[in-house]
Amino acid sequence: MIEKVDYLVNDVTTFRADFVENGPGVPGIEPKVALYRLKMFQEEFLIRDRKFNSYNGGEILFGLPNQQYPELEETKKQIELFDKLYNLYSKVKDTLGKWKDIQWTEIISEITNMTEQIEQFAKDCAKLPGVLKSWAAYKELKQEIDDMIEILPMVEGLAKDSIRDRHWDEIIEITKEDIPYKEETFNFEQLMAAPLLKFKDDVDDISERADKELKLEKSLNNDVIAYWEYAELEIKMWKGIDSPCLLGGNIQDI
Repeated sequence: MIEKVDYLVNDVTTFRADFVENGPGVPGIEPKVALYRLKMFQEEFLIRDRKFNSYNGGEILFGLPNQQYPELEETKKQIELFDKLYNLYSKVKDTLGKWKDIQWTEIISEITNMTEQIEQFAKDCAKLPGVLKSWAAYKELKQEIDDMIEILPMVEGLAKDSIRDRHWDEIIEITKEDIPYKEETFNFEQLMAAPLLKFKDDVDDISERADKELKLEKSLNNDVIAYWEYAELEIKMWKGIDSPCLLGGNIQDI
């Protein structure tokens, strides 16, 4: 038992040094690399934690002094801290990845759920410990969430019935991105290829103008329908011609 404990003490010291030098908290590493390292060190930690619990039980059984492992405890705290960040990071990445395949015809039915989900991610991100907010993964995560919070209302506006081909063509002209809006396979990912946020004001103006145009179109259609529903036309003879060929009344009334 004593030999096993001594070995674990040395092993924990080596493990701690490796975690500090090559773990997920190394400054400057990419978030994806940090996530991979976190999972690797989590597995390594669990192996040593199981040994600690086993040896601790043996020490109690044989009346031996309980060996302390402060480095193991410190590593545990940091792993739990990083796990909070990268757990949310993974959820957001997975969710946005699934959204890419949403067909444009399904956007209207999905947009409410998408908005609620991204708003919940924003709340979860705000609750993360302050010490994590200097990490690259946190900054990338928050930026993606913030961007999507701005983009989704724009997407909802573009999915309205008021948006016609001419409006899409305007957006294509502004963004310089060939958005395949006429294709049956048109999806969320293809729209996201366009730099919508860069031209947010222009895109919002187009959406608002489209709504006004549709409102005016409906109003004019209703006026025309209402007029012709009750209009009466009188056919008259004209200058001795046998066949009736002249509309009676004032042509300005038509």
